[in-house]
Amino acid sequence: MWGRTLCLKALEKMSDEYSIYREELNAGIVKRVVPGLGSIPYYYGFVYDTSVSKMFERCSDQNFVLKGFMLSNKSGADASLSVYFARGLISGFSIKEKIDLTDMQVNIGKVRKCLICEHLPKELRSIHNKHPQINKSDIYMVEFGGRSIYHLLDIGDGDFIGYEMENGFVKVCHDPVSIYTVSDLDEYL
Repeated sequence: MWGRTLCLKALEKMSDEYSIYREELNAGIVKRVVPGLGSIPYYYGFVYDTSVSKMFERCSDQNFVLKGFMLSNKSGADASLSVYFARGLISGFSIKEKIDLTDMQVNIGKVRKCLICEHLPKELRSIHNKHPQINKSDIYMVEFGGRSIYHLLDIGDGDFIGYEMENGFVKVCHDPVSIYTVSDLDEYL
């Protein structure tokens, strides 16, 4: 119940665009929560009640993650939460520290939607081959004002190095959002 309630409280702060996922949780889609066995640190996946998941599944929807939920409570505990979605269903979450939900506050100021790319474009595969220190599981697409940028490498405080098909390597600063051309990726590796 803790994981289900955690995700529900986080999604309650989001716009109506995400209300369908709150409906899924309230309808009882989560049968149980299991620790993930993948490359995502501190990931917990949902095992579905299939009678509920069949009602909500949308196979054509893109897989994505909402990153950057900042959680806190009166006891001074802080945590960062990411919530994952696949096939139109909430699929799990990633959180390092378990936090008491009783008086938990959710800050969505830094939340961003990142598309999860199962198959990387040729350009990104060649970047990964040339720079193997870029973790393939860290590559995902982010949209900023109509621009699609592939996240390649975190450089701190929410800023990252990315790749834009039209413009090549870019540095994305989050506060305020600004995008700069990068001439030499090695400078950040």
